[in-house]
This record gives sequence, C-alpha cells and structure tokens, in this order.
Amino acid sequence: MIGSEAVERVDRFNYLGSLISPCGLVCDEISARTQKARLAFANLRHLWRGRNIHLPTEGRVYCAVVHSVLLYCSETWPVRVEDIHRLLVFDHRRLRNIACIFWDYRVSNAVVRKRVLGKDGKPIDEVMKLHQLRWLGHVLRMSNDQPPRRAIFCGVGVGWKKARGGQTKTWHKPMKSLTSGLSHIYRCRLPGWDLRDDSNRWLETLNDMTQNRLQWCRCIHSLCSPKF
Repeated sequence: MIGSEAVERVDRFNYLGSLISPCGLVCDEISARTQKARLAFANLRHLWRGRNIHLPTEGRVYCAVVHSVLLYCSETWPVRVEDIHRLLVFDHRRLRNIACIFWDYRVSNAVVRKRVLGKDGKPIDEVMKLHQLRWLGHVLRMSNDQPPRRAIFCGVGVGWKKARGGQTKTWHKPMKSLTSGLSHIYRCRLPGWDLRDDSNRWLETLNDMTQNRLQWCRCIHSLCSPKF
C-alpha cells in the first residue's frame, strides 16, 4: 500500500528504461538491451550495405547509435562472466556484418574491430568498464547526503546474515578488483585493497583521487589498458 492505493507486487519492472530484476542480476536487462540494440542495428541496414560510405564512418555511427543503446545504464551493472560473453558475441557479430567478414574467413575479432573502429577501438567490455569508472568518480564527487553516494558506502546492516551457498555478485566486488591497479604508487601501498582493510576503505582512498577530474580520467584509462 502507498497511502490508500494498492500497488501490485511484481518480480520485474521497468524503471527509467532499465529492467529491474530480483537479486540485482542483469541477465534479463542484457537480453532486453541486446534486443533493442539489434533493432537499432537493423534500422540502419541501408547504411551498412551502402558502398559509398567509408568503413570508419560506419564504425563511428555504430558506436554512436548501437553501442549507446546496448550499454544504456551499464554503469551500474554487476556483470558476470557469462554476461560479458553475451555482450562480446553481440558486438563481434555486428562488427563482422559491417565489415562483410564472415566466420569462415578466419579473421580474428581484434582485426575486425580495428578495421571498423580504428586502432583505438576498444572491446565492448572495456567500454563498459570505462563507463563504470566514470560513474564511480561522479558518485564519489557528490556530497555526502546524495542517495547514490550513501548507497555506495552502505555496509552490512546489523543482524544481517548471508544466505547459504554462493553469494550474488555485487557491483562493489568487480569495481574493487578493477581499481586494484591503483593500490600502489611506486613502492608505496595505498590503503583499501588489503584483506585486513575496512570494506569501504578503498572507496575513501579513491575519493581523494576523483576530486581531480583530469587525474581521475588518466587513472581510468590506464586501468582499462591491456597492461592491467
């Protein structure tokens, strides 16, 4: 009940264009995103089939139209290995369609991506990581009373117990693992990523880094480079 109005209880619902599922999983959301991105790609079939348009131009249109639909709200996705695999498969198939390179041509996905998106083209999972790191910096620069910042620093409540079996993957765990590349500056270890550190200590350390936007931009690009 909300006031005097009865509200139906459902397992899934759409909120601001994103599909909210039980337990915070994004498998249903990724299915919905890929379906919408597939439709956006199909609506531009006249562009992909055109012979008077350069391949790099088609690549820029693909990133602007299809990638933006596919990765909508991906900043907050707690993705699993199988989720990333589905996104990569979708992306690789569309890039091959654009370049007219089929699977039996024995051309690697990296080569296809370079032909369509250029030498600086990133895999879809790296693009998503960049989005998540930018969102993390944006949240950490918020004031303490803002709901996103309060949610990210929220700890385990008093009396809460973990369910038996494997635990549901949260957004914190992959982000903490991804930013572990910033845990050392030369030979100095920064607090937050050691097992003995407090669960939110890494966020407090990153909070100081994110206040300088230029510095944080350099950090997130270095984290998503192949050396990490």
